[in-house]
Amino acid sequence: MEVARKFSQQELDKALVAFARYKIGEIKIFDLEQAMSFEAGDVLSKSGLVRFSITKMVSGRYRISDEGENAITEAGRDRLEVIRGGCMAFS
Repeated sequence: MEVARKFSQQELDKALVAFARYKIGEIKIFDLEQAMSFEAGDVLSKSGLVRFSITKMVSGRYRISDEGENAITEAGRDRLEVIRGGCMAFS
């Protein structure tokens, strides 16, 4: 039986910021895995803010397939502007 979990806007924002940092090369995939749970990444991938798919491998690591420089949608870029304007911590 699968258990559904709700994610707060703050959790999704944190995942979006982590993914954006990964895309610009500021952090590596290991750091992304530490900053964003698989579940948050899965929810983010279905949010319309990003264009990527995420798969959890047997090892527990993630495999992310994205659309390169277009991986963050216009809505995602707009949300990042709101987050940055609100001085959200990127940790």
